[in-house]
Amino acid sequence: MNKGGTCRRADRLGRGRIDRLPIWKKILFGLIATVALLCLLEIALALVGVRRVVDMRDPYVGFAANVPLYVEREDSNGRVVMTTAQNKLAYFNAQQFPRRKPPGTYRIFCLGGSTTYGRPYDDVTSFPGWLRELLPVADPTKKWEVINAGGISYASYRVAAVMEEVAQFQPDLFIVYTGHNEFLEERTYRDMRSASPTRLQFTAALAKTHTFAIVNRLIGRDQRDDTERELLPTEVDAVLDHTVGPSKYHRNDRLREQVLQHFELNLTRMAAIANACAANLIFVTPAANIKDFSPFKSEHSKGLPTSDIRQWTEHFQQGKKLHDDGNPGKALAAFETSARIDDRYAELRYRKAQVFFESERFAEASAEFQRAVDEDVCPLRALSEIPKLVRETAQRLSVSVVDFESLLKNDCLRNHGHNTPGREYFLDHVHPNIAANRMLAVAIIGQLNGLGTVQFSKSWSDSTVVAIARRVESTLDAQTHAVALRNLAKVLNWAGKHYEAGPLALEALETLPDDPESLFLSAAYLKMTGKTEQAIENYRKTLEHNPDYAEAHQLLGAALVEKHKYEAALNHFKHAVRIHPDDVDAIHMVGAVLAELNSFEEALTHYHRALTLKPNDANIHFNLAFALAKLGRPSEAIAQYKQTITLNPDDADAYNNLGVLLVQNGRVLEAIDHYRKALELKPDICDAKINLLIAIEKRQRIKDGESPPAKPEASNVNRSKR
Repeated sequence: MNKGGTCRRADRLGRGRIDRLPIWKKILFGLIATVALLCLLEIALALVGVRRVVDMRDPYVGFAANVPLYVEREDSNGRVVMTTAQNKLAYFNAQQFPRRKPPGTYRIFCLGGSTTYGRPYDDVTSFPGWLRELLPVADPTKKWEVINAGGISYASYRVAAVMEEVAQFQPDLFIVYTGHNEFLEERTYRDMRSASPTRLQFTAALAKTHTFAIVNRLIGRDQRDDTERELLPTEVDAVLDHTVGPSKYHRNDRLREQVLQHFELNLTRMAAIANACAANLIFVTPAANIKDFSPFKSEHSKGLPTSDIRQWTEHFQQGKKLHDDGNPGKALAAFETSARIDDRYAELRYRKAQVFFESERFAEASAEFQRAVDEDVCPLRALSEIPKLVRETAQRLSVSVVDFESLLKNDCLRNHGHNTPGREYFLDHVHPNIAANRMLAVAIIGQLNGLGTVQFSKSWSDSTVVAIARRVESTLDAQTHAVALRNLAKVLNWAGKHYEAGPLALEALETLPDDPESLFLSAAYLKMTGKTEQAIENYRKTLEHNPDYAEAHQLLGAALVEKHKYEAALNHFKHAVRIHPDDVDAIHMVGAVLAELNSFEEALTHYHRALTLKPNDANIHFNLAFALAKLGRPSEAIAQYKQTITLNPDDADAYNNLGVLLVQNGRVLEAIDHYRKALELKPDICDAKINLLIAIEKRQRIKDGESPPAKPEASNVNRSKR
């Protein structure tokens, strides 16, 4: 009995000690038990083959139709082979491989965007093309099969979809180069827009668990997700295809974060796809031309006051002029002043980087060049976070990575004394030249050797690679490559990258000396770089081959105006109007050149016609006002200058010229206000300084009853020179 009582008392005491546990310990024990249970459930679901949401589909986007990249057909030997579908050849290289992989074959699929494709050329000089040439020499013990599945303008979510398709074709290795096209297509991320960053991160983490997948199925969420996802067109529908250049792009920091999150998820999906078909996977970090390619579009920080923008612009323009005049120290000081007002304007970052680079301050230059890429509101180059995400995701998932970005930086430092890759490696903003593509292929082979996939033959060496390169490059068609460079120059010119398009056009001319497009594009570049006479010659050659090229007539006319060859310029502007009768710019320029020739009455006709087509063009109103003043019609001229100022309140020359007319009409006090406004907007405008002094002196002499001083001067008429 005593024993029983003692035991019962001990039991009560034990319960009492448990009851007296602090609340935080109870919560902690409960959490530990819950986490342990969830971990066991996660392991069990993984073991029975439940696939995670992130492994099965993209939670954010789907595609309007599932059109296969490769279709079956029989070859001449009766074998079933897979070939690139006819309707995919606009985006992919023509490829062919056996449906069933032959014994002893090591099959590699290379996936990505236009770099993988081989732009601006094709598969032959792409890094997959170089792998196809080099691997049999590096390791002749295997039968290598390299398939280029790179799609032009394909972003990571489209690359993942291609990877899902080709996973059925017995791949041994996937090589993925992606990251430059993430902002190319318009996506809204409807479910992500209203969610907080914490919720988005939590949801993304859940999508990587097996437990979340089974819960989704039990509540029927899988079916709803398919209808709620944003549907994209079957093929790429780039924002740039619907705009003139990058005009539709604007700064959107929220979208940027969503795109980066989606990119990381797609990398995770790719690793899961490779795992599911027991294939190896290599990620390649995307590299870009950051030194010799300016941002596509710059914007000020949102909400920046107009007065700040005006000050910013004044210092920025001053910095550009100082830089162009060979005064980098003062230019940098001006740029720094602008940066203190607003440092998110991409072109400002790029200009600062150029000054640092020319001053051999390479570390600072590299940081500024990269910042220019990151602040580009039309991000057609991988943001700095993209290669970082590739590295981090590869490490987290134990995936191999070839760090192409670092490879080029190190090679650039070794061979050029700085680590900021530019034209040395790239043809444009992202596409490597032939040598850089070969360098990447060699690095991939080196990685495969490190993984034990490639066993180097005794003959493998740098000299072997050089010999293979000579052989391959000797077979390339020079004309085809020149056309590719010309086409690339045209795309860049359309996107507003005239300075970058020019060198490519000049290179194309070496093979295609009579090509009108190459002549035209090179002429624009030559004029930009101060070689106006050569530009005029190339424009004339362009017109010899294509006499009705209206834009060539206009730009040749502008170059001739710069050389004061007004009669010749007038002929070309008139020719442009004959080709396109409603071209406002050409009509306006006919008037401007007539004014330079003192044919003001005739100029009026063209100005009025231009204004019927474009009534809110401040420059046309300005030139019309000047012509009216010259014809002795001051009241009409005053009205036109006032209209100019209404349309462009920052036009210092209009304020100055209006002041001149007001003085002539005896309205001296009003004129003084306009001169002061002109100097506020443009402190270095000499005419306004002199005119203000004359007006003040005139006002004083009128008060004193003395004769007036000299007449004030108006600013230059021809806005075509600006």
